[in-house]
Amino acid sequence: MKGFSDQFKDFPDYILGITKEIWEDRGLATLNHYYSKDIPVRSPGSIVFGNDGVIAATMSTLAEFPDRRLLGEDVIWSGSPEEGMLSSHRILTTATHLGDGVYGKASGKKLRYRVIADCHAINNQINDEWLIRDQGAVVRQLGWDPKEYAIDLIEREGGPGKCIKPFHPSIDKTGLDRILVVEMIMIGVRSILKY
Repeated sequence: MKGFSDQFKDFPDYILGITKEIWEDRGLATLNHYYSKDIPVRSPGSIVFGNDGVIAATMSTLAEFPDRRLLGEDVIWSGSPEEGMLSSHRILTTATHLGDGVYGKASGKKLRYRVIADCHAINNQINDEWLIRDQGAVVRQLGWDPKEYAIDLIEREGGPGKCIKPFHPSIDKTGLDRILVVEMIMIGVRSILKY
């Protein structure tokens, strides 16, 4: 693939390979190689800009779930190395709630949930990412009702006026075409529903 490392045989191998290297092998410093410096990473809960934000969020998650594993299950993709590649990556996550954090006091409960990561890559770098994590599955396995968890989290963050605001187009940065991303997310969600 022109512009991509020869260590990867094709684009799905690239996505699965860097997922393993960054997240499974705990090579967080490789984010500075595989993610563009000012990458926007969007999720329903927020938008983070740049590798420093991604690394900080990851460290926070690992403090709460130190044994977290991100197991790449499938990648669908389109595009070309010259114009950029789009991927939708289904991930099975396993983790044990061993540290206090955003999900409350450590419970020791073992979790399994899925994530969809939609990315744009060119020249061996991800430069735009959208993440959908099954938060409902996470909080249910921890013994919460999702609505009760959301209310509690908002209160812990200082109430409706001070809490972290969810992602909204008004805080977005120019990046992937939203219609294309929504289509790829829907394909990914349908693939989750099969499992």
